[in-house]
Amino acid sequence: MSFPRFEVASCRHASTVARRVSFIFASAIGASVLPSPSAWAAENDPAAQQLSPIIVKAERQPAPEQRTPIAMSVYGNAFLDRTGVRDINSLATIAPDLSYAQVQTVVPVLTIRGISSRDTTEVGDPSVVVVTDGSSNNRPYALSGTLYDLDHISVLRGPQGTLYGRNAVGGIVDIVTAKPSRTFEGRASVDLGNYATRNLEAMVNVPVNEVLQFRVAAISRRHDGYLNNAPQADGDDENTRSGRLSVALRPTSNLRMLFAAQQTTLKGVGPVSLDIPYIYDANGKISHDKPPFPANPRTFTYATPQSQSIEDTVARWSVAYDLANVELSYTGSYENLTWRHAADSSPSFGEPVSYRQNEFPKTLNQEVRVSSLGDGRWSWQAGVSYFRESSSLSSANESPFNDGVYSPTLAFAYGIRTTSTAAYGQSSYRLNDNIRLTAGMRVTRDEKSRDGEYFFANSNEPPFVYTYVPQDNRGTWSKPTVHLAAEYTPTSAMMNYIRYDTGYKSGGFSSMGSYAPETLKGIEIGTKSLWNSQRMQINASIFDYDYSGQQISQLVPFADGRTGTSIVNAGRTHIYGADADIRALIDPVGLLTLSVAWLHARFTDFVVNDGSGQNVQLAGNSPPQSPAFTVGFGLEHAWMAAAGRIVGRLDAKFQSGQHFTIYNYADDYQKPYVTVDLSMTWIPNRKDIELMAYVRNVTNQRVFTAAEEYTFDNAYRYAFAAPRTFGVKATYLW
Repeated sequence: MSFPRFEVASCRHASTVARRVSFIFASAIGASVLPSPSAWAAENDPAAQQLSPIIVKAERQPAPEQRTPIAMSVYGNAFLDRTGVRDINSLATIAPDLSYAQVQTVVPVLTIRGISSRDTTEVGDPSVVVVTDGSSNNRPYALSGTLYDLDHISVLRGPQGTLYGRNAVGGIVDIVTAKPSRTFEGRASVDLGNYATRNLEAMVNVPVNEVLQFRVAAISRRHDGYLNNAPQADGDDENTRSGRLSVALRPTSNLRMLFAAQQTTLKGVGPVSLDIPYIYDANGKISHDKPPFPANPRTFTYATPQSQSIEDTVARWSVAYDLANVELSYTGSYENLTWRHAADSSPSFGEPVSYRQNEFPKTLNQEVRVSSLGDGRWSWQAGVSYFRESSSLSSANESPFNDGVYSPTLAFAYGIRTTSTAAYGQSSYRLNDNIRLTAGMRVTRDEKSRDGEYFFANSNEPPFVYTYVPQDNRGTWSKPTVHLAAEYTPTSAMMNYIRYDTGYKSGGFSSMGSYAPETLKGIEIGTKSLWNSQRMQINASIFDYDYSGQQISQLVPFADGRTGTSIVNAGRTHIYGADADIRALIDPVGLLTLSVAWLHARFTDFVVNDGSGQNVQLAGNSPPQSPAFTVGFGLEHAWMAAAGRIVGRLDAKFQSGQHFTIYNYADDYQKPYVTVDLSMTWIPNRKDIELMAYVRNVTNQRVFTAAEEYTFDNAYRYAFAAPRTFGVKATYLW
């Protein structure tokens, strides 16, 4: 859904800054469709005269979205605030080009155009990469607490491996935080709602002088669980705190530096699942039909307590120096994450089992890049990057024995290390005023290692005799990715493009063997245009992907009766489709947005284990989270009154049916659904206060975020998106 995406800063002084910044960047690339003075009201005033552009760096260089030859959706900070987007999960509820799931209840999995990673082990990598201020996040456990005080979020569809590197097979989610500016401003808000919601957020931007500015932002978000899990604590709750300090320095006109530090803490129960015991037929085989649900699927209990504890510390930095017509930059980040989780893994209430996970990844990103400046016919960029992740893992299935003391029956203790080095280059040449050609290549080399052991007990009752299995796994993979594109701009208000890209995701290993990388070859044809004196924007694209070697995680039986995780490369997938995004200012209706996506995704050669030890051919099945149709609709209208302005907003999303596993069973199927969000904002004439009332998921639709057969628990497992929520929010601006 292409919603308003025009705001660069979110407080009352930001519009002037945004106008100047966009004008400068648009002029720099030779864009002739420039915003009028009234265009900047479009984000907050549907009666504005024109749509206005937002500057993105989807190609690592600043350009208006309409001049960027990539199918993408961009969501400005004002839209994210009004629609209650606070994490990737809530973004996916309104974004038709992004799907969110929680595999094994807790591991976030993102899908774009039917492409996602189904390897969620400690060695696996995502296929849709989350990038925050230029640095990728390989273990997105803490993302639910970091989406605040943003500039914008861009969802780039299709492989982006040449500029963004390894694993960006399906696309990227590019999160850009708000940066310190030379304007003093601040914001504070209080949000109160049902489920005892009490959210606080504050930001202050302080320009010390022309050389030094800093920005501080913080949040506290809490709500009770959306489920009733008595006597255990209610699940699907939130208890998040996070703070970010950003410092901008410009010692000389040619030198720019930015430093940021962020600390995030997540506590509480966290996501939980409804587990329904397997149903077997007369032959002892598992039924793949959807099991009977409780009368109220949000009321259930589990045998052992569940909890999460996440501590995440991140430092990011960037330094850029302009020399003549060349920019030299260095960007990087360091993240120290502590993740602890206790989940109920009991096959029955009489056999309580707690699965306790502990991971401690430390991640370093670094990149040196040199690029051309100016608006000449030839533009180019080149760089080298280094990624390192080192982690220790200690996880175990534990059962309460000896008067409630938990003892392990199956445990894992590993040390994991991943390094990735790459060199890339991309160049564009403008043949004339209407045609531009682009070519790029990246060569990536990945190394992974894992050492340690796993051990298991000889029985489910003490005294235990443990069998230890040492692990010493290593692998190296290397792959070039390419990008070729041509753009044709017949008029200043239209751009057409065609692009060919390849994608690559590194291989890995499990206790049952190694697996190869997955690759993608894709072609996309698109158009971006402005109509009716810049009051209507139409973007559309068609695409065709050849997806090979998708890495699939399976729970398969061992000879001794235990169940283990196997990762396999499962053949080929053919994906094609089309999408269109329309935004229009229609007088007197207001700002209207419409997004339509059609997707045809099928396995063409997909041989995997069906969980019983038998190989099955799944050709003809759909990949997980690949709905055939997704439609998004938004309408925003403003009423002027003596006491100020009232802005009403409606957002709706329709999604056709989809499966959550590769098997396409009836028990992993999400039926078609429609969700609707409503909000009403009052902005008094004094303009330093905003009062908003909202209702989200008005119809209280039951939408799955997981639906699978979970062999570890011998149960059908389901997790749910948020139910109907409502509340009021007051914001003070200065």
